[in-house]
This record gives sequence, C-alpha cells and structure tokens, in this order.
Amino acid sequence: MKLSAHAFTRFWDVHAWAGVIGGLVLYVMFLTGAITLFHDELEVWQEPLAQQAPLPGTHQALFERALAKLPARPESVWFYPKATGAAQLGYEDPKTGSWQKLWFDGHTGELIPERERLTAFLYNLHFLWHEVTGDWLYRASGFLAVALLLAIVTGVLIHLKDIVRQFHQFRPDKSRRVLWSDMHKVLGVMGLPFQLLYAYTGALIVLAPLLLGAFVGPVFGGDEKRAEAVFWGMPGESTEKAGAPAAVLSLDELAARARAVEPRLAPESYRVLYPGRANGGVDVQGPLHGTTPESDGAVRMRLIDGKVLHVDSPAAETAMGATWRWVRGLHYAEFGGLPLRFLFFVLALATAATILTGNSVWLARRESRRESPGNLLLAGLTVGVGAGTLVATAALFLTSRLLPFDLRDRGSTEDFVFVSVFVFCAAWACMVEDRRALWWQGVGLAGVLLLPVPVLAARWSEAGLFGAGPRIPAVAGVDVALLVTALSLCGIAVALRRGAKQSDKARPAKAAEANGETGRAVALAPAGTFESPGTQR
Repeated sequence: MKLSAHAFTRFWDVHAWAGVIGGLVLYVMFLTGAITLFHDELEVWQEPLAQQAPLPGTHQALFERALAKLPARPESVWFYPKATGAAQLGYEDPKTGSWQKLWFDGHTGELIPERERLTAFLYNLHFLWHEVTGDWLYRASGFLAVALLLAIVTGVLIHLKDIVRQFHQFRPDKSRRVLWSDMHKVLGVMGLPFQLLYAYTGALIVLAPLLLGAFVGPVFGGDEKRAEAVFWGMPGESTEKAGAPAAVLSLDELAARARAVEPRLAPESYRVLYPGRANGGVDVQGPLHGTTPESDGAVRMRLIDGKVLHVDSPAAETAMGATWRWVRGLHYAEFGGLPLRFLFFVLALATAATILTGNSVWLARRESRRESPGNLLLAGLTVGVGAGTLVATAALFLTSRLLPFDLRDRGSTEDFVFVSVFVFCAAWACMVEDRRALWWQGVGLAGVLLLPVPVLAARWSEAGLFGAGPRIPAVAGVDVALLVTALSLCGIAVALRRGAKQSDKARPAKAAEANGETGRAVALAPAGTFESPGTQR
C-alpha cells in the first residue's frame, strides 16, 4: 500500500505533532503505569501494618470494634478485613467532605490514619489525578490517550509499506540519528498491539462518563440514575433514610449468603450503608475466581434480613457490564498472572522509550533550526522529563523509607519531594548546554538513590530481603526488584557514559572527513532514515 503524497504529508504531520505535544506526559503515564502493575505488592511493602499476622475473630466483631473508635458513626463505611495485616476503614468525613482512610490495628485497638501514600501517588500519577488538581487534569489524560491513538494509527499508515522491514531493522553501528530512528520504529512496531490496547481502554475508562452524558437525554429520557445503572451495571445507592436502630445480620452471615448467590465470589470488602439501621444495606465485594479476565463482583443485600437486591457478576451482567469487565480486565492486566504483568511491564517501558526516541527523531529532522526556542525547549524537556522522572521516582522511594511513620503530613512531604525533584531536573536540563551528559548522570543518580532503599526498608519491616524475621513474598519480592532496578540503572549509566566518550573521540575524524568532501552536500541522515513529508522511499 502506497499513500498519495498529500495523504502521506497529512498523516505524517498528525503523527509527529500528536507525539510531540502529548509525548512527554504520556511517557510519565506509561512509566508510572509500568510500576503500578505491581500495585498490590507495593501496598504490602510500603506499610508495616499491612504485614501483620491475621487477627482472630469474626469480621462483624472486628467491624464493631473499629466503628466504636470513630468519633461519630458515618452513614456509609467501607470495611476491608485483610487476610493478613490490619483491617482498614474508609469513609467520607461528614464535616469536611474529605475522604478518610484508617488502619485498625487489632493488636493495639488503635485507629491509625493512612500514613504512606507512595503507591497511591504513583498510581494516581499514571492517570494524572491528584487532590490538588482535581478532575480536569484527569480528564485531560483521556484526551491524551486519544492523541496516542491518532499517533499510532497514522504512524502505521505512513510506514505500512515498510512495516515488515522496520520490525527487525536495527543498526546500532550507524550514527546516533539512525539508532534513534531504528529504535523508534522497532519498538513501535513490536509494541503496537500493547499500545493500541492501552490507548483505547485508557481513553474509554477516563472519557466514558462524558460520553454517558450525551445519551442521558435521547436514550434514557433524562433519567440520569437509570442511565448510570445500565452503563455501570450497578444501581445507585438507596435514597431512603437510615431508619430506626435495628438488629441486623452480621457481615459474616451476609458474606456466606453472597457466596451462596455467586459461588465464585471471594469476599474481601464490605460497603455498609447505614450500619445498624433498619434501612441499611451492604455490598459484599471481592474478586470472582474462575472468570476471564478475573474481575471483581458484588452482591447487594439488606442488612436487616439479607434480601438480595442486586448481583454484579458475569452470570447476571448486561452487555454493557460485560464490555466494562473486559475493558477494565485488559487495562488492569487481570488475567495471565504474574508472567503477564512482567510482560506488560517490559512493553510499557518499551513504549516510554518509543516516545523519547520519537522526540529525538523530530529534533534531528530540524537540525537546521536547532537553536530556535521551540527546539531548545523540546530538547531540554526530553532529557529533563526522560531522566528526571527516574530520578524523582527514586527520590520518592528513598524518602518513603527515610521519613518516620509518625511524621505529620508524611504523604504530602513525599508528594512534594517527587514534584520538586522532577521540576528541578526539567528546569536544569533546559538551562545547560551539554544535555547528552545529563542522560547518564540522571540515570546513574536514579540508580544510586534507589540502591539503599531495600536496606533502609528493614528499618520498618523484618519481612523483606534484609529483614531478620519471616519473609513475606510480596515484601521480599519488591526489595529484590528495587535492587535489580538500581543496579540496572547504574549499569545503563556506565554504558551511556562510555558511548558518549567514544562518540566524542570519533567526532573530529568525522568532521575532517566531511570537510574533505567536495561537489556534494552532506546529508542530514542516511537515505531512508528520516522520510520527508510528501516523499516515500
């Protein structure tokens, strides 16, 4: 298939501009998304309370003990009785409207506010959400996913006739420009199914509520609650008042009844509306084992008599519910187990590298305008964001293990450290002239900062690689991963520094050879490396 010159030019412009405008933000999203594929393991690693031995007693007894510690009983409570580790409570503060999440240490009987936010920060950064910025930046991440879709589709179209060759053409012995171009194409082609999957599902997850608003009037006659029930597969909360205090069934009895309705359900959490009241209800929630992809399910019941109000599972789902189960399951890698998550981790890193090499290709094509303010800014930000995200993430992990757990505003301090380091790296890269050296310096600094983290983690937990107590696989596994990552970053930094020195030594010889040429202009790049818009080789 050979495009016309006009179509090639238009598609190339869309591909290039979509990549340049949204590329660096997408780089951060893919890098943090790669880390949060191991969200559950990181949550156990970061908080010693999550590593406690399981507590004896029923879920109901633990729930009542935890509720008794609250200054006032909320109308709606999320309760997480962990199989291992302290239980958790989540609720909306009726006075401030802010979300509160507390650990209930059953050994001491104390309610401890959530104190470690490392995993939550990286997870939220993956889709650009923070309580400071609110929804607007989160919605922007959906439109960035659409831009990524445009870049992928137009990239395939402009390279379609050469896509087989570009799947394997890699020439590391050529110039750096050829290396960037080959890396961009090889990584882009090899990661094409993965990138399409994540761009499409990511855009749908973020922008679906906006799309729903367009159908409320014409399809559902303006009934927003009915539209949400059909769209999300679960009806909204009851609008009834709490009612009088009443004797209600225990959470353990309700969980057993939920299992009777949906045998594949493994109850892990409860959302209790009006606990201890006549009109109270509960959503018994947890993973549905044996489904593909493995999804979460819920059974909604009345507290007073256990009457089933709604079942959210593949056996009772609507067409829209099935769609959402697959969209979420594919995006969150809820199938294939640990091997698939490792594969997705590698593909996410490859996508991040595809974005950075794409910026390098863009800059190399504009070598004659390299001193323009726009090109200088893009060159600085490419290095600053590319290496700076690694440094900031490593600084976040290091800060997490250095700060005392009783420090007030511990989570805010960690957020500040990440943002400060990231902004400093980006600003510094835009001000210095020798940006090539910043690559190996930034990667090396990230490795050095990350190297002591597994050792420092033993201060708070004996279950890790360097701990003296019985090891918990998730904790020790994260320690091993951090150690391997730190050593890999240091090794990459050494290789980049060596490559930079060899390139500097070879530069005078190449310059002399170029000066000796007569009768023809020196090409910007080897033929076939950087196609000009409107031409196809």
